[in-house]
Amino acid sequence: MDVPHPQPVPAGLSRRSLVKRGLLGGALLAAGGAGFLAFRGGAAVTLPPDGLLVFTPAQFAVLDAVARRMVRPRPGWPTVDEVGAARAADRIAARVEPSAQKELRQLLGLFENGLAGFVLGGRTRPFTRLQGREQDAVLADWRDSRLAVLRTGYAALRTLVLAGYYQSPSVWPAVGYAGPPGIFQDGPSQPEWRGGDTPRPDGNGVWHGEALP
Repeated sequence: MDVPHPQPVPAGLSRRSLVKRGLLGGALLAAGGAGFLAFRGGAAVTLPPDGLLVFTPAQFAVLDAVARRMVRPRPGWPTVDEVGAARAADRIAARVEPSAQKELRQLLGLFENGLAGFVLGGRTRPFTRLQGREQDAVLADWRDSRLAVLRTGYAALRTLVLAGYYQSPSVWPAVGYAGPPGIFQDGPSQPEWRGGDTPRPDGNGVWHGEALP
């Protein structure tokens, strides 16, 4: 599992209100995602050894399940487990406003809640207890829903999951990205390049080696 450097908060997660859209949206989010009942009967997953910053273990299990359906295994690409995408998403969520963190936690509860799932889509089991194709159907229902709170909630989860995945340097070769420019760090006698395999610029900012994409 990668241990990434801090990454900028994605634009879709930087607003103070992520998914609330009027009275209906706020009430639905709060009612469906609040309390113990939202996560009752859900599956458990292995937690990061260094713990969680924002989400509870039950919320993290939902986030992990969503990540596995949104980022499928494919040849030449690291898996969500190898990247630690859900853990990275928890770290990214730790850098948004507290109000947005609260909405993300409620959103994961609404996603998992079997009662809310029955009202909104006819399912009675928690999201983490569904088979893969059933989870895909729930995601598609949220993505294409006539309710703005569900569409926006889907977009917020997708933004968080993909940010947690693509922040990993192990993913960059698959997309042809050489990585961000490195930095100089003063050594005992002269600046020492700390940019790894990234081509080193001269004093005028000109890159030597392969051009960056």
